[in-house]
Amino acid sequence: MSDEEARQSGGSSQAGAVTVSDVQELMRRKEEIEAQIKANYDMLESQKGIGMNEPLVDCEGYPRSDVDLYQVRTARHNIICWSAVVLT
Repeated sequence: MSDEEARQSGGSSQAGAVTVSDVQELMRRKEEIEAQIKANYDMLESQKGIGMNEPLVDCEGYPRSDVDLYQVRTARHNIICWSAVVLT
């Protein structure tokens, strides 16, 4: 098997090698994701302390008028999506 075929098939000894720059890039990406999650949590806190589980309707079942529902739903969605990226 030639070197080119080995590289393409993943059989090269260098195929699994991880460099320092690879690790640094992954660490930078992780920090970016964590910053995104924190920004979304901060936005939830700015909306009357709404977190991930507080209801978005009042006691009569109407949408709450004291919070920006679009921002809250978007932030919750982003937190869930970014958390899934971090966990995988």
